[in-house]
Amino acid sequence: MKKILSIALALALICSLGACGGKNSTPSTPSDTPPSDSGGTPSASGSGYSGGSYKLMASSHIAESELGSIFMNEFCDLVEERSDGKITFDRFFASQIANQAESAEGLKNGTIDIAINDWCSMSSINGFKKGDITAMTYLYKDYDHVRAFFHSDEYNQMNEELIDQVGIRALSTGSAGFRQVGTKNAPINSYEDFAGLRIRCPDIAIYVNTFQALDCATTIVANSEVYTALQTGIVDAVENPVAGIYLTSWYEQLNYINETNHIHCDIAMFINEDKYQELDAEAQALLNECAQEAAENNITLAEEYNSDFRSKCEEAGLVYNTFDLAPVIDIMKEAVWPAYFEAVEDGEELVNAILAMAE
Repeated sequence: MKKILSIALALALICSLGACGGKNSTPSTPSDTPPSDSGGTPSASGSGYSGGSYKLMASSHIAESELGSIFMNEFCDLVEERSDGKITFDRFFASQIANQAESAEGLKNGTIDIAINDWCSMSSINGFKKGDITAMTYLYKDYDHVRAFFHSDEYNQMNEELIDQVGIRALSTGSAGFRQVGTKNAPINSYEDFAGLRIRCPDIAIYVNTFQALDCATTIVANSEVYTALQTGIVDAVENPVAGIYLTSWYEQLNYINETNHIHCDIAMFINEDKYQELDAEAQALLNECAQEAAENNITLAEEYNSDFRSKCEEAGLVYNTFDLAPVIDIMKEAVWPAYFEAVEDGEELVNAILAMAE
């Protein structure tokens, strides 16, 4: 695997030096084509784009088959097509250049141009506490509720604050689905069954705190290492949307999917703000347009995938288990919501605004 990744990175380097069809040899910098002064909006076909030429780096910490990477690929494809190939991307997947935490750091310090990540990584890694709102336990009712927030003034205000405080911009936000708990040894039939459960969590504080509230033995494991951690018994459980559990092959080491829907898992298309400001106005408009379109398609696909891959998990022999969630909901909310209100000045107001969007 290391040899394959080395070859892939070497090919990417060759391409960046001009051996791939005459692409700009200087990453992330405009060509000699002057920026357009027309102020026009790029046409859907790309034939109307008259902005500058740019090469950008786009990074995903997950496999190319997963929803976040599909989202990123569609965004890149749309931009390349509608710019008539004047804006291109070097694309990296499966933590080739950065894992999830490194991606959040790279977006902030400018070593990564564009990356898919989640808003709570902006909190856990970059200190933007308001970003945890996307991972608040049992806040979002369904996908339409999620869409309503991502199209709201409250969301736009949060994005402006991220730009000002961290120097990162969300071009758009999509979805990986609602998260469930997968277990190896036994189903979860009561909130009491969480006690002592060795569950993998990502390196994101709100996820860890959520499961520690249920007395789980939480263990932080990078996405690319989870399969081995399950196989070797380092952890006995994971939490992720069903599509993610299947597409990563984690399901091969599990016997049960326990329906919890505890957190909606967002996927955002982030860009370093300095890099965004280096683009001319027409290029910025095109990135915004394509990111929004790709996000809408992504949320629709997330709904379909998580339904389809539940069936695939059951066909593979996993038991899809349900149980009384009321005590779990109470415990998780009591642990997470007050902490958010304390950490974020207008946190309670924001939560109430989002709750009202479901009505």
